[in-house]
Amino acid sequence: MKKKTLYFWSFFVTIAFVLSACIFESDDDGLETWLSDRGMPSNYQVQTLTINDLKVASAKTYLDTTPKSGNANAVLGQVSNLSHDIVMDIAFRADTNFLNKLKSSDTSGAFLGLFWLRPLYNSKFFPADSLPYSEDLDVNVSWILQTSTNKKFLDSIMDIDDSTWYADLANWEATGSVDTVYSVKMAKGDTSIRLDLPSELVKGLKEIEGSARLQLRLSAPKAERIYRFYGAGTDYPPLFALYSDSTTFLNPAPSPFRMAGLVKSLEECSDCPVLHGGVSGGVLDSMIVEFSPEPILEALSEFYGDEFPYEGEDENDVRQTVIFAQLTMARDDSKGSKEFNWPIQVVPGSYVDSADMVYGDEDLRYRRMERYLPDSATIVKSGHQNLVFHEGDSLTLQLTYGLRDFINKASDGRNMKFAMRLGMPFLQEKKSLYSDYRTNTEDTLYMADGTPLYMSKGDTITKYFSYFDYARYDFSTAVENPMTLKLWLASKRGDK
Repeated sequence: MKKKTLYFWSFFVTIAFVLSACIFESDDDGLETWLSDRGMPSNYQVQTLTINDLKVASAKTYLDTTPKSGNANAVLGQVSNLSHDIVMDIAFRADTNFLNKLKSSDTSGAFLGLFWLRPLYNSKFFPADSLPYSEDLDVNVSWILQTSTNKKFLDSIMDIDDSTWYADLANWEATGSVDTVYSVKMAKGDTSIRLDLPSELVKGLKEIEGSARLQLRLSAPKAERIYRFYGAGTDYPPLFALYSDSTTFLNPAPSPFRMAGLVKSLEECSDCPVLHGGVSGGVLDSMIVEFSPEPILEALSEFYGDEFPYEGEDENDVRQTVIFAQLTMARDDSKGSKEFNWPIQVVPGSYVDSADMVYGDEDLRYRRMERYLPDSATIVKSGHQNLVFHEGDSLTLQLTYGLRDFINKASDGRNMKFAMRLGMPFLQEKKSLYSDYRTNTEDTLYMADGTPLYMSKGDTITKYFSYFDYARYDFSTAVENPMTLKLWLASKRGDK
C-alpha cells in the first residue's frame, strides 16, 4: 500500500502530540477523559488558572569560565562578548640526528596545522554569505616549553590527569609569548590552515635535549568571529610540525595528546541577566529565576475558595495536581547577537524534590529538565513559543514539573524556582513536530493498532542544527516586566 505519511522517531513525541491536542485544542472535558483513560481518579476535573502580573524576585546568571576539554572541538576567537583561546599539550622525543640538523639549518622552523570543522562549514545550513574567509588575524602565541633527558619524563607528563591540567591552566604563566599576524583564508571545502610558529619558539625548540613537552596557547582577542577546528581526540587533530628544511620533518610529527578551551567574559555587567550559548567551547550559562510564593498561593486560594496550601498531617497538598504549566514573559531580541540565521531554543529546568537534599544553607534540590509539549495550533500560526530570535515579542516556557512540585510542597514556604539556558538553533520554526521525521511515498509497515513501525525511504526533516550557536541573549526585558503563569489543574475538591 502506497501512502504519504510522517514517521515520528520518538514514541514519546507521538504520545505528547496526542496530549497536546487535548490540552490546547479541546475543552476541559477532553482532557478529563484523557486523564481518566490513564487511571486518574474519575472525581478529578481539569480547570485552568491564569495568574497575571507575576514579578521576578531574583534572577542570577552563572557563567562557568573554568578551562574545559577541547578534545572534540576547538574554538578560537571572539564572539558575543566572550573570547575563546585554545591550549594544546604536546609531548615528543627528537632523535639526535634530527636535532643536529635542526640546530645547524638556517631554514629550520615549526608550524601548526589546524583542521577546519568541516561538518559545520560544509553544512547546507551554514550561512552562505559567510564564506570564503579572507582576513588577517592578530594572534598571540604563548607557550611553556619543558625539556628533559630523563627517560621517564614523558611518562610523568602523561600521568597528569586531564582535570588537573585544566585547573592549572587557569593560572597560565607562559615562558614565551609573541604577537603575530596570520592571513586566514578559507573557502567551502578547504580542510586546514597552516600557522607558522614564531622564531622565538623555534629558538627554544633547537635547544631540546632528549624529550620535550610543549604547552601551546593561541589567543585572538581582536577577532570579529570564532573559528572552529577539530580537537585532539578526533580523526583530524592539530599537527605540530618541526622541520630542519622543507623536506626534513620530525618523524612522526606529533599531535597534541589533549587540548583545552579557555573562555573569558568581556561583559561589562557581571550581574546582568545575560545568557551565552555554545557548548563545544566550554560555555553553558544558566540563569536561576525565582518568584515569591505568595502571589501564586493567593491566586490558588481564591480560585479554590479555601485555604491554600493545605495545612494537615500530610505535608503534600494532594487535593490537586498540575497537569500542565506555562510561563509567558516579555521578549526583546534587539540586544542579542548570534552567528547563524536561526531562532534558538530556550531550555528550562525545574528544581524538584525527587532528590531533596539540604547541606547547611545550600539548596541541593534536583534540577530536572522540563519536557516540551508542542501546541500545534499556535506553532503553525506563529512558531514555537520557546524560541528567541524569531517573530513575536513573548517567550513561553513550560514548567510543569516545577509547578507540580512547588504546589505539592508549598507549605514549607519555598520560592518558585527554575533555571533556563540557551539550547540548539531551531530549523523548523513553524512545524509542530518536535522530532526529526521523514516524508515518504514508499511502503510503510504498520503495527496492529495502525502505528507506523518504520519507513524505508524518504526525506529526513531535521529539527535542530547540529552545532550550538555562540549566541548572547539579554533577558533584562523579561525579568524586569511582569510575567503570566497559566496552570492546567486536575482538582479533587468536592464538586470542583
